[in-house]
Amino acid sequence: MTLAKSEDVKLPEKTEKEIATQETMTFVTFYMGEFLFGIPAEKIMEINKDVEITPVPLSDDYILGIMNLRGQIVTVMDLAKKVQLKTEITPKINLIIKSEDEAPVSFVVEQVGEILEIPIAKLEKPPEKIEGLSREYIKNVYQLPEKLVLILDIDKIIN
Repeated sequence: MTLAKSEDVKLPEKTEKEIATQETMTFVTFYMGEFLFGIPAEKIMEINKDVEITPVPLSDDYILGIMNLRGQIVTVMDLAKKVQLKTEITPKINLIIKSEDEAPVSFVVEQVGEILEIPIAKLEKPPEKIEGLSREYIKNVYQLPEKLVLILDIDKIIN
């Protein structure tokens, strides 16, 4: 048996491995009835409680009125009515959403959930039918171990 010399042994060339980083998005989640919704965190300007809302006559049924946010007039929208949620909710929290082109809008929701980092590759298209609300305002869904997060299409809701 002869021993191989080090120059006779060909080792595979070392290649640099690219570390694959998963691109993620941060979502603020909130509850309305039994549903868990998500909005991209960069769209949220602030979260408020117990804000005085001034009703606006002859507005759409999902518009609760307007509020004064440090001198800026903000439209307050009943998000449950807008997405045609068939459950009665008791809104307690205002999510102030910033819009690129227009003034901010406030969504009233029941309860704020968690802030989630979701891999973009794991976002799925919404199912054909979502029992209890309108599918047209749902952009994507994300499956948590125990619940489905419905990612809202903010642009469709505001316009």
